[in-house]
Amino acid sequence: MDTARKLEPEIIAAGGPRLDELSYTVLDLETTGGAPPEHRITEVGAYRVEGMRVTERFHSLVNPGRSIPTFVSSLTGITNDMLKHSPPSGEVLRDLAQFTGDSIVVAHHSEFDLKFINHELARAGQREIVNSDLCTCELARRILPWLPSKSLGNLAGFFGIPMAKRHRADEDALATAQLLIILLRYLMHRGITTFAQARQFQSDLLNYPS
Repeated sequence: MDTARKLEPEIIAAGGPRLDELSYTVLDLETTGGAPPEHRITEVGAYRVEGMRVTERFHSLVNPGRSIPTFVSSLTGITNDMLKHSPPSGEVLRDLAQFTGDSIVVAHHSEFDLKFINHELARAGQREIVNSDLCTCELARRILPWLPSKSLGNLAGFFGIPMAKRHRADEDALATAQLLIILLRYLMHRGITTFAQARQFQSDLLNYPS
C-alpha cells in the first residue's frame, strides 16, 4: 500500500499511521561538487528503516562521466580510477528508485540529495522520485536548537553513533538512518506521532509539545 507518495493531505485528514509503522529509505550521496548540472553523483548509499530498525542496504559507486576535482577526492577518498568501471547514474538511480518504492525518503540535507537525484533521473529520461521526505538536519535544528553544529558528524558524536569513515555515502547513510531512529523516538515521546505532524514540526508549523 502506498503510505508515502503525495499523501500529506490524506494523512492529515485521517490521522495517519504512527511514525514507527512507516517505511523510510535513508540515503546519502557523494558528488563531484556543489550542484547539478555542472557536478555529478559518484556514490549512492541507502538503508531501509522499518519498525524503527535498519533492515536493508543499497550501495553503488557511480561513473560520473567527468573528472573528480582533486580536493573532492582528498575529502572522500573516491578517485577517478575507482569509478572507471562503475555503472552510470541512470542505471544506479533506477535501481535506487526500485529500492525506495513508496517509502518516505530521508537524508541529512534532503533537498540537496533529491535535487541531484532527480536531475540525474530526468537526464536519463526516467521518472523523478516524488516520495514524501524528511530531513534529519531540519529535525535536529528543531529538537536541538542549542547544539552549535547540526552536521552529521557532530550529531553522530553527540548521540554516540559510530562512524568509521566520513564523506562516504554508505557510512553516512547508515549513520543518518541511526540518527533518524533516535529523532523519531524523541518526537514520539513528545507526542508527535504521525508523518504529517513530523512534517509540520520540521517546517516550524507545529509548536513543540512541552
